[in-house]
Amino acid sequence: MGGERSANGSVSRSAIFAASPHGYLVLDTDLKIIDVNDRYLFITGSEAEDLVGKHLFDAFPDDPSDATADGTNNLGKSLEIVAATGKQHRMAVQKYNIPIRDSADGAFEEKYWQPLNTPVFEDGKLVALIHHVEDVTSEFIGRRDQAIRLNLAKQVSGIGYGELDLQTGTANISQELANLFGYADTEGTIPMAKLFRRIHPDDLAHVNQSLGETMANDATVNADYRIVLPNGETRWLNTRGEVLFEHDKPARFIGATLDLTHSKKREEVLQKTLTERDKLLEQKETLLGDVNHRIKNSLHLVSSILRLEAASVDDASVKHSLQQASLRVHAVSSVHELIYKSHNVTHVDVGEYIPQLVDFLSASTETDSKQIDTIVDAPSVTVPTDLAINLALLINELVTNAHKHAFVAREQGRVDVRLHQEGDLLTLTVSDDGIGNAESVGRVGLGSKIVAGIVGQLGAAMDKRTTEHGYCVEIEVPMPAG
Repeated sequence: MGGERSANGSVSRSAIFAASPHGYLVLDTDLKIIDVNDRYLFITGSEAEDLVGKHLFDAFPDDPSDATADGTNNLGKSLEIVAATGKQHRMAVQKYNIPIRDSADGAFEEKYWQPLNTPVFEDGKLVALIHHVEDVTSEFIGRRDQAIRLNLAKQVSGIGYGELDLQTGTANISQELANLFGYADTEGTIPMAKLFRRIHPDDLAHVNQSLGETMANDATVNADYRIVLPNGETRWLNTRGEVLFEHDKPARFIGATLDLTHSKKREEVLQKTLTERDKLLEQKETLLGDVNHRIKNSLHLVSSILRLEAASVDDASVKHSLQQASLRVHAVSSVHELIYKSHNVTHVDVGEYIPQLVDFLSASTETDSKQIDTIVDAPSVTVPTDLAINLALLINELVTNAHKHAFVAREQGRVDVRLHQEGDLLTLTVSDDGIGNAESVGRVGLGSKIVAGIVGQLGAAMDKRTTEHGYCVEIEVPMPAG
């Protein structure tokens, strides 16, 4: 390109050529590169010294790794047409991979171009050819990938697909999509308005907002909405897709639509069922709470009667039996009292009631002349109600047994009650610093039989042993599943 001035004489043509936002390559009639502008160098990743003076197809050969490469052949034919006819020739989009200049292994980059070839005459003689290209790689690959996704969608029964031309306001729809929108005899291109007029009035704003946000943020549409057919039938649809841009403007929306009507109806039925179930459960909870309240009151009454009877009899053996019976009834009653106070009638936090139970046992055991400290270490552990009742009975028997037998001939002592959970194993330990006499503790009485029976019922393991400081009973209970 020479340095001649433009018509007004203020700007050289070479400066305009260099600054053009479009990529230009100037060839002589033998297809040797004469000149190239900055834009062309940028989009091809080249330097001027890599191109000027070289034959076009030496500078840009076919990709040897692509067996289908035909870029040089197609471009060569186009340039021949231009030279023979003296007319401009616009080529279809071409796949023409270009060499990566800094690649050590001669790699090529996948590229798609929109070429336009133009003849240059001087005094009626062809002196040069201008090769103008636009890099349309990203747009073409986007369309190709979208086409692949749509073809896959077409193969799935019940899915309609379509393409909205956002510039013309038309839609190209599949037969499946036409059927979904109630246009059984329609396929191909229709006005977009025909689709949108089917959308439920309450959902139209939502659909428009989703499409608008996609165009503004280059995002993906994923919208559930209703349509109303002419016969009054309402259908739930889901549309997913994306907007394709051309020259930085939203051009087309391509998407697939699925009929959600049956699944939405199932959801409605399920939700109704769950609501009714929740009401029944609420009624059940209320009923069980009332039942547990009545049980607690009844057990409390029985426990009080037994204590009164124990106080009124003179026989020591009978008195002791009545007192023990009263404590056992109270142990069960304490669990039901917590159930009534809580919002859960099926599970109990044993960490809450064990200290209360132990305090009651300590106060109720006949140790007026003794100073027996009872220490509780029971963290918050939620267990089923039946397990809580069994734990209460175990603690009742073991603590009262320790108070009765461990401190013979002693005025003071200590009983420790500890509950520990590790994984699915719950460990109850009752120990004392008493005489450590296994014979008295292990004596087969009613209390021992109750403990053994509960341990067997729970599938638990029990260890009874004399310690350095007294006596210890350790029971390992497997936690119920769920």
